[in-house]
Amino acid sequence: MSGSGSGANERPTGTGLFRMYATEILKNLPEDWRGTTFNNSNLLGREAFTTRLLKYLQAKRAAGASPITTEELSGLGIAEDYLRVATNLSTTLEAALADDMRIDVSQVFSFGSARMPIVAVALVAKCPVHLYCGDAPTPFTPAQTAFLRQLGARIECHPGPAAPRLSGERKVVVLSLCPEMLPSGQHPRGIDGIVSPSVLYILNPAAIPVADVLVVRKRMATPVTTPMAETMLRELVGLPPTGLMLEPLPHAEHAEFLGHLQQLSGTDVDVETNPVVFGAGLPALSSLWLTLIKTGGCDILMSSTSYGGSSQLTDLIHGAAEKLKKHTFDIQGSANIDESIRVGLRSVAQNGTLPTTVLFVEVPTNPDQKVPDLRELVRSAQRHQEQTGRQVLLLIDTTFAPGSQVLRRFRETDPKLAAMCFVSMSKSISRGVTTAGALVANHTDFATSVLHGVARTAALLDTTAKHETLLRLARNHRGVEQRCLDAYRVASKVGAVVQAAVREHTRQDMPLAFVSPSLADLGFTSSTFSFNLPALFSADVNAGLAQRFVDLLTEDAQFKPCVSFGQDNGLVYCTVPATSTQGAIKEEDKAKQAVGGVQLVRLSFPPSLDTAAACQVVRRSIAAIYAPAKL
Repeated sequence: MSGSGSGANERPTGTGLFRMYATEILKNLPEDWRGTTFNNSNLLGREAFTTRLLKYLQAKRAAGASPITTEELSGLGIAEDYLRVATNLSTTLEAALADDMRIDVSQVFSFGSARMPIVAVALVAKCPVHLYCGDAPTPFTPAQTAFLRQLGARIECHPGPAAPRLSGERKVVVLSLCPEMLPSGQHPRGIDGIVSPSVLYILNPAAIPVADVLVVRKRMATPVTTPMAETMLRELVGLPPTGLMLEPLPHAEHAEFLGHLQQLSGTDVDVETNPVVFGAGLPALSSLWLTLIKTGGCDILMSSTSYGGSSQLTDLIHGAAEKLKKHTFDIQGSANIDESIRVGLRSVAQNGTLPTTVLFVEVPTNPDQKVPDLRELVRSAQRHQEQTGRQVLLLIDTTFAPGSQVLRRFRETDPKLAAMCFVSMSKSISRGVTTAGALVANHTDFATSVLHGVARTAALLDTTAKHETLLRLARNHRGVEQRCLDAYRVASKVGAVVQAAVREHTRQDMPLAFVSPSLADLGFTSSTFSFNLPALFSADVNAGLAQRFVDLLTEDAQFKPCVSFGQDNGLVYCTVPATSTQGAIKEEDKAKQAVGGVQLVRLSFPPSLDTAAACQVVRRSIAAIYAPAKL
């Protein structure tokens, strides 16, 4: 905690270099800094990236007239692998703001939300947060602060300037919304943090743990969008906004996009129950979980190897709220997904206590690419609802196959079953140009009521998609069905070559975790497959075999070490899920998907690709992997 009494906390002197060179940096931004997913082979983190950038700017100042170049900026490296964690551009903005405030970049977080900086502090502080609002209106109503207390977030709002904590006062955190404190080399003692629009400045890391804030930001929110980060950097040096920030979004285009989301999900277009669109996928799930807590609570049944972000977010809220419980079922390897769900629901029936059961299933699953029998899924939900008397909400993550129209299929089997689709639009729908997420409800009263509640929760947290994100979505959603089909066909061709090359070099038939042609005909056109390479070596070599294969592939420029999919850029994305997308999953759960000690490799394909060249790289890499095993 910070010191007590009056006086000031001395801060290091700022360099002024970020403001000095901001205009040149903006003029020479590498194009890939404006992306959403980045090469994950050698990530630096925000602090190390900022150190490199600062040393680069110091060298430029020492050299006098030496200009900033795009190539040199590209050579600085990558802060993080995904926009929802951090980008080079958002980190550059945060470094400039930290320099102005004379604090370390680790203590500055931009948010794509005006309210999540406050909520994040309240969630991690583990004590009351006194928020002094100055002349600004109070950001939360009494009802909203009462709701946030259910999550352990205790916020007490006060008008006027911040009142520092007195010596001996009980443990509290003091936040200020007062802009007059920005920037300054001195800050009153007892003030633990300052919130300016969409930015959190942590003055006392002992009171506001920076690592915990980062987890909340990457799971429940995002940094500022790339166009906003660029705009805020421009504002620092007196330049006006440009590009997307100034372009209008015609109402007809926005409405067309929202209607298309409902069509993709398989429900009727209903402007009274429009999808709720968020700045990223996980904030959508966060708002859904919080809404269900508000309505009495829920037991959530999900795969033990669901996307790591979904899993960690659910754990985060599970740990904070009594009215949300997480349960899991296994789908790894040869496990039958339909039977695993039935077993999981029986366990929830015996051990669950909350009024709503959410059956949360990725279709196809990540990374196993399994598709449950949808009629059996409905029957399992029906049995659980009849036997327990609890409300069931069937929640389907359609990110791998956004055009699968699962809500229509559920309605054909049971028109009374409440169901929703969750989709991360950072992938196929946006063509990878922006992060975004959405929730779409079917026609039932319960699902539509929940979605309206989600809209209110999202407004409370200010995590809905902003203008620049909606504009990008409106420009890129058209044609997603054909893009997914084309990408599936590319993946099928390369997958056959992968299997043939493995058979040639190992004399073993290696299965692909991939949707079948019959399922693709139903709309499950995933662009991704996974596989366990045959284990022919020592335990140590087998343990690193998947990553070695990814490393060999990505020596070629057509293959990128990257965690995402749904891209439309002519590149193949390669990753080892156990060490990337499943980073937050329990080790024992990840171990179940290894075969002979070899973890899964996941490859994701674009709609168009130089398939012949890609297949040549695949053959060469498999030959190199198994050369030592040849008889």
